[in-house]
Amino acid sequence: MLEKVVRIDNIGRFRNYTANGDVSFRKMTLFYAENGRGKTTLCAILRSLQSGQTELIAERRTLGAADRSFVHMRVNGDDYKFTNDAWTLTHPDIVIFDPVFINDNVYSGDYVEHEHKKSLCRVIVGTRGVRLAKQIEDLDRQIRDVNDDLRTKKESVSKHIPSGTTLEDYLQWQPVTDIDEQIRNKAEELDKWNRAAAKSSEIQVKGVLVKVQLPSLPSDFATVLEKQLTDIIADAESKVREQVARHNMGHQGESWLSQGLGYVKDERCPFCGQGLQVDDLIAAYRSHFSTGYRNLKQEVVQLTQRVNSAIGEASLGSIQQAISDNAVLAEFWKQFAMDDLPDISFPDIQEKYAALRALCLALAKKKQDNPTEAVELDEGFAVALTDVGALRTAIVPYNMGVDKANQRINEQKSLTRTQGDVIDIKNELAQLEARKKRFDAEPVQVCRDYQEAISAKEGLERNKEAAKRQLDAHCSDIFPTYEHSINYYLDLFNAGFCITNTRHLYPGGKPSSQYQIEINNTAVDLGNARTEPGTPCFRTTLSAGDRGALALAFFLAALKQDTDIARKIIVFDDPFTSLDHFRRTCTQQLIQRFLGSARQVIVLSHDPFFLKLLFDECPSAATNVKTLQLNKAGDTTVIGEWDVQAETQSTYRKDYSTLLGFYRERKGEPRAVARTIRPFLEGMLRSHFPGHFQPSEWLGDFIGKIREVDEASGLQHAKADLEELDAINNYSKKYHHEQNANADSEPINGDELHGYVKRILRLVGGS
Repeated sequence: MLEKVVRIDNIGRFRNYTANGDVSFRKMTLFYAENGRGKTTLCAILRSLQSGQTELIAERRTLGAADRSFVHMRVNGDDYKFTNDAWTLTHPDIVIFDPVFINDNVYSGDYVEHEHKKSLCRVIVGTRGVRLAKQIEDLDRQIRDVNDDLRTKKESVSKHIPSGTTLEDYLQWQPVTDIDEQIRNKAEELDKWNRAAAKSSEIQVKGVLVKVQLPSLPSDFATVLEKQLTDIIADAESKVREQVARHNMGHQGESWLSQGLGYVKDERCPFCGQGLQVDDLIAAYRSHFSTGYRNLKQEVVQLTQRVNSAIGEASLGSIQQAISDNAVLAEFWKQFAMDDLPDISFPDIQEKYAALRALCLALAKKKQDNPTEAVELDEGFAVALTDVGALRTAIVPYNMGVDKANQRINEQKSLTRTQGDVIDIKNELAQLEARKKRFDAEPVQVCRDYQEAISAKEGLERNKEAAKRQLDAHCSDIFPTYEHSINYYLDLFNAGFCITNTRHLYPGGKPSSQYQIEINNTAVDLGNARTEPGTPCFRTTLSAGDRGALALAFFLAALKQDTDIARKIIVFDDPFTSLDHFRRTCTQQLIQRFLGSARQVIVLSHDPFFLKLLFDECPSAATNVKTLQLNKAGDTTVIGEWDVQAETQSTYRKDYSTLLGFYRERKGEPRAVARTIRPFLEGMLRSHFPGHFQPSEWLGDFIGKIREVDEASGLQHAKADLEELDAINNYSKKYHHEQNANADSEPINGDELHGYVKRILRLVGGS
């Protein structure tokens, strides 16, 4: 579905249009436009989008425009753009009824010419060949000749086909750019197989490579360093150490104090019996020798040992051994096409782990010196840890190389154990050599000759089958069906004529159509510009309205037979011109039918009442219909929203809507609202008192008549509002040129205007 015309630049009157507001299309989209506002240009753009004919846009380029033409439309969620004189996409599912369709396919001016008949045939039935039976006979003879040629050429190809290969496969072979390299590789593979067979025992006992696994720090290293004990008093440890030093207790001092603390009963010293309640040294002992503290000290003491165990020299020895062993094994397996392992430097690993280990041991010593305090990891540790992390990344390619090498090693071991199948390798080598020979000069030529003969035969057979289908379903059914449909629509239009003797012709070998006009049971030839004067023909028997009805009937009949109608966007540009009222209503009804079958219906017209007729009869108008208008905005045409109800209502109702909108929402330009007052009141008085006022009279004249009326006149009822009418008239006449030459510059106050509008609406009961 065409969803929106986003932008048009430099095409006809669309100098620089960009979509603004709600201008999205709907299932049915109605365009109102006065003549000369761009309907024809919009249809030309859509026809170019449908056909891809860029000249349809080029010939409508805005005169005097310096820049190229540009179009941006959105269809089915995709963007279609005409840029750099070409469409980015085309959309073939668009059909358009407009003067171009009529001029190309039905008639031009007063005449139906030969080109119209040929084009109309394409509209109705598409291309049809002439002399189909003769074509079939010719094709059959050509196929017999090709079969004789094929037998000879097949024998020439068979001489080059290797054993075990079918003709079909041989013909499908394509040149292999690296065939020489493949042959060389396969020959080397055969040689390696032979060598592997000779060394089968050694291959079985040789081991595979091992991956390098880098050691890691204890996972809780940082956690132990960060541990603190909140129940240790701030200087407990220093006091304990000071006490040990003061009494020369040596290395067993803490142990002696810890054991002695266990003999304290009832807060009395077990040695002297004195009270201990206020002794802060005893509090320091208790804190220092608590269970949590002992556990923490034990963790801290063990941390150094754990670091050495995790990333010490011993843990690196297995890495060095693995790298060394792999290098030795790799040297052996190279003779069986194993790739070199990626480089890996054990000294680099050793150096970076040594740096990390030294920093970790220093941090552990610092924690051991003061177990209760958290030790922060410094920047040096972070750098060393990052360096070791980089080693893990660097080791990945090496281990991937190990995996790849082991896969190849295991394959080689398996091949050796089963002894392989040297016959397969030899056959593959022979096949490669045959593929190479396939593209020597002689095989290439005989294969090409045979394939060209095959293609020629297939093409002839396809053409023969197509010609037979066309012959079987020729126009004997199609043309009568279209004639019936066309006459059905002409009858709905109450045309008073029909078409008859519809048939196909092939003048000059090209398909064309032929029909006659039947009026009063008399068939009349179409004639053309060369028809003798005085001869009844298309020009003399059909009125302009009848011709338009005939063209529309041809278009509708083609749509009726279209099996892809559900995909079609149907565009009608002024589908009737000089038709009478009945045909207008019938046209509306026929267009309405396509809402149930087509993807989308777009109607452009300069007749708002015809569009209103379509709008009113459309189901679910609020969701299925969009009304738009082609307007002039400066020097360009723009697409804007269009109020079909407001456009088609009476002048009096329009004026009422204007006043009511200003009263309720302050909508509208104040001067335009002020100039609406007088015609609205005039319309009201003419409606209420018909026959009392002349078309040439205006509100001041009306008031004068009301003021002078006698009691017997029907205008007597208007006297009750005379004073109010006079006041409103005196206010409004300032804004009309008839009473004020400076009406355009007369000051206007919005609040004052609002008050007078309110008074007017009170007169008609609208406020």
